[in-house]
Amino acid sequence: MSNERYLSPQVQRVLTTIELMAGHEVEGVEPKQLAAELNTSAADVTRILANLAEAGWAERLPSNDKRWRLHKKPVQLSNTVDHNMKTVLRNLQLESNNYSILR
Repeated sequence: MSNERYLSPQVQRVLTTIELMAGHEVEGVEPKQLAAELNTSAADVTRILANLAEAGWAERLPSNDKRWRLHKKPVQLSNTVDHNMKTVLRNLQLESNNYSILR
């Protein structure tokens, strides 16, 4: 069964926007560049950026309000995943060590 019927072009553009913004944290990216890469309108990119900003995912560059960058939310999520994975690995190592001691 295909999941294509559940896909939203707008949601896909938002996710692609996040990916396109990654790596531009210092110099930022202009909305017109995002619009060109997304093959969508400037108005659509404005809506995407406004929603990302509201959710804590994007912000205007402090030194140039015409450019945007990712904000702290993706980093916070990444840190949470990293912490959880390290905790799981640590717990697995403890379990492994417990079984190794019994040999």
